[in-house]
Amino acid sequence: MRRARQQRRHGRDTRVLAVALAGIGNLPDTILSRSIIVRMRRREPNERVEPFRRRKHEQEGTALLDRIADWVADIAGTVADAEPSMPAGVDDRDADVWEPLIAVADAAGGDWPQIARDTAVTLVTRSQEDTPSLGVNLLSDIRNVFGDVGAQPTESLLRWLNDMEEAPWGDLRGRELDGRRLAAMLKPYDIRPEVIRDGKRSFRGYRRADFEDAWQRYLPPLDE
Repeated sequence: MRRARQQRRHGRDTRVLAVALAGIGNLPDTILSRSIIVRMRRREPNERVEPFRRRKHEQEGTALLDRIADWVADIAGTVADAEPSMPAGVDDRDADVWEPLIAVADAAGGDWPQIARDTAVTLVTRSQEDTPSLGVNLLSDIRNVFGDVGAQPTESLLRWLNDMEEAPWGDLRGRELDGRRLAAMLKPYDIRPEVIRDGKRSFRGYRRADFEDAWQRYLPPLDE
């Protein structure tokens, strides 16, 4: 039995794995947009938790793992083809992330289907209200700098960004945002600097039109 369970863990049941990541501050957009975000808080001084010790808890954890493995083996065929109904507000990439968990909750039955859907709505809503990532903050501040101007020299754009008192650009790990770092942060949004001609002068910078798609996708619309 033990050998069969071990084979299941290293066979079909482990082809797709959930990964837990912990970090301080913001993670990259590509991770945040594909994640279920659970914000952790420092425990209060009067809160007590039992410390984890492998020598004390491994046997209990292994027993639980075996029970879960047996149950997963029983429902794997059903869950693999499941198309659970998604709650309102959980769509697009959020739905891709939550669909497998809701399918498992449906298979568990009882109160779990409703608990899973309520949790999905709560966490998705909270993630949309949380502080945006550094990249999204950059897009927002650049939109404010551009205003109605059609193009901005890199030098001018950097000066405006680094002078923003409430923004982080003037002190990114002890250094101001420079042209290389700016280009690297904008590259994931398919925005790149170029040589721009304006009448008789030319300069290296960014065109407003190149930001429009990213602004529309990642930022709320400006108030009319």
